[in-house]
Amino acid sequence: MKNQENKIAANERLAELLGWSNIVEVGGALVGTPPAGAAESRGQAMVPDWLGDWTAAAPLLVQFEIRLTPASTCVDASGFLARYRCYPDRDAAARAAIVKAVTHRLEKAR
Repeated sequence: MKNQENKIAANERLAELLGWSNIVEVGGALVGTPPAGAAESRGQAMVPDWLGDWTAAAPLLVQFEIRLTPASTCVDASGFLARYRCYPDRDAAARAAIVKAVTHRLEKAR
């Protein structure tokens, strides 16, 4: 359960940094108000699951110019490491490294 809580917290933090607001957890998923310009959402939408879904995480690589480099024991996302042994599989480790890198860049830019 702790892993799920950490995943939700990391997705929520990234969503806040990307401009989402009024974020609430609903049954293990996050819902909130998307950043300005998302009029088609009618003011509420599901927050992307960057840690759980490649279709959400992959665009962050391009948008934030993150270089993803796999190694024997971990994956490096522009200097942010995720050790494979800490995640259920290598894909999950890669998505976690991406989220760490983007979150750091956005926090640094504040």
